[in-house]
Amino acid sequence: MAAETEALTLTKRKLILRDSLAIFSLALATVVLFAITLFLFRSFSAHRADLAQRWSERGRAALQAGKPGEAIVDLRTALSYSPGTRAYELLLAEALGEAGDTDASYDYFMSLWDAEPGNGFVNLELARLSAKRRNPKDAVRYYRAAIYGTWEGDGVARRAEVRLELARYLIAQHDFGAARTELLIAGGNSPDDYDRYMTIGDLLQQAQDPADAWVYYQKAIAAKPGDPAALEAAGRLAYQIGDYEDAHRLLARALAAGQGTLPQKADDVAMTDASARILELMPSSSLPARERVAHVLAARAIAKKWFADCSAQLAPANQTPSALQGLAARWGGADGTSNAAALLEEPARQDGAMQLVYETEVQIEALCGPASGDDALLLRLATTPSRSAPPAAANSPATVGTTSEFGEGK
Repeated sequence: MAAETEALTLTKRKLILRDSLAIFSLALATVVLFAITLFLFRSFSAHRADLAQRWSERGRAALQAGKPGEAIVDLRTALSYSPGTRAYELLLAEALGEAGDTDASYDYFMSLWDAEPGNGFVNLELARLSAKRRNPKDAVRYYRAAIYGTWEGDGVARRAEVRLELARYLIAQHDFGAARTELLIAGGNSPDDYDRYMTIGDLLQQAQDPADAWVYYQKAIAAKPGDPAALEAAGRLAYQIGDYEDAHRLLARALAAGQGTLPQKADDVAMTDASARILELMPSSSLPARERVAHVLAARAIAKKWFADCSAQLAPANQTPSALQGLAARWGGADGTSNAAALLEEPARQDGAMQLVYETEVQIEALCGPASGDDALLLRLATTPSRSAPPAAANSPATVGTTSEFGEGK
C-alpha cells in the first residue's frame, strides 16, 4: 500500500513538473514572440517614419526649386506614411497654392487654422491666398492676425516682414492711408538698420507720403554716410517735391560717391543738371533783390520767346485761341514789359511777372507743347509745389520729373 502511494505521488510530481515545464515553455515562447513582434513593429514604424521623412524632404526640395506639382506628389506620399503630421500638411497646403490650386490650398490652410488659429504662418498664407482670391477684407484680417500670431524662431523679425508685406498689399489696393500707418509702425519698431530705412522710405514714397519718406532716407544716410543709393533716393525725392537745393546737393554727392565704382545713371546726371539750372531760374525769396530780379528777367525772356514761337506757329491758321489772345494782352502790359529798375522799385511786380511766366508756360504747353529745355524747367516750377518758391499756377496739376524734360533748350 505504501509503495502504491509513493508511486502515485511520484507520478503526480512528474505530471506537475511536466505541466510546469510546458507552461514555462509556452510563456517563454510568448515572450519571445512578443519581443519579435515588438521589434518588427518598431522596425516597420521606424521604416515608415524614415520613408515619410525622405518623401517630405523631396517635397520640400521640389517646392524650393519651383516645382510645386512634384512637391504635391511627394508630400502626399509622405502623409500616407505618416498621416496627420502637421509639418507635412503645412508644406502640402503651401505646394497646392504654389501650383495655382488656390481653392484647395485655401481649404487645406483653413482646416489647419481651425486647429491652430493663432499660428502666424498659417494666417500669413491665408492672407496671401485671400489676396489671390480678390478678397481684400479677409486678406487684411489674416495679415493682421499673422502679425500678432505665434511664430517659430525670430518672431519679431517675422512680424516686421509681415507688416511690410501688408503695407505693400495696401499700396497695391490704393489704400495709402492704411499703408502709411503700417509703415510708420514698422519704422518705429525696427532697429537702426540701413536696409530697413531704405525699404520703408521707398514704400512711403509709393504710399504718397514724401515727407516721411524723406525722414527715412535721411536716417539711411546717417546710418551709412556717403552711400550712393541713399543719397540718390533722397535727391530724387527732393527733386520731385520741389526742393531743388537739396536735390542738387544730394544728387551731386551721389554721383561723386559712386564715381569709379558704380556706373552713372543718365537720369541722375540729367536731374542734377536740371536742378542746378532751376536754381539759376527760380526767383527764390531768399535771394538778394538784384539777383532775384535777374532771375525773374531771365525766366520772363524764356517764356516770352516760347509765347512768340507758339503765336507764330498758330498764326497761319488764323485761329488764335482766346487764351493766347489774353496772354498777348498781358505781355503788352506791365507784367511783361517792366524793366529791372521798375521791378526793383516795386517788388510786387516781380510776383506779377512770374505769375505771367508760369501761366504762359502752362497755357503754351497745352497749345503748342510739349515743353523742353528751360521751358520744361519753368513748367516744372509752375506745376510742382516747391519748398523754395511756391508756384504761381497753384491750380495746375503737379508733374513728376522724367527724362523727357531734360531736352536741349530751344
